[in-house]
Amino acid sequence: MKLDNFIRKLEREYAEEKAKEAEGLHNAIALVLAEHKAEIQTVLYVLEMVKFEVLRERYKALFSPREGLKPGPIRAVKPEEKE
Repeated sequence: MKLDNFIRKLEREYAEEKAKEAEGLHNAIALVLAEHKAEIQTVLYVLEMVKFEVLRERYKALFSPREGLKPGPIRAVKPEEKE
């Protein structure tokens, strides 16, 4: 049971740390938005741009063709062909 308690404690500490980090980032972004007095559509557009920029490399890794793999036709597998 000590291991379970230790794991729960670590999970709780991690969640608290992430919550503090998120709160700080939220407050910083809210301050910038308040200073600029931007329209909601502009704010949402810019947030989507930032999201894409942050995730761009991950998207490239996920969706780029891998070396040695060639795309082929998609073939439906009949239930009796499944192993």
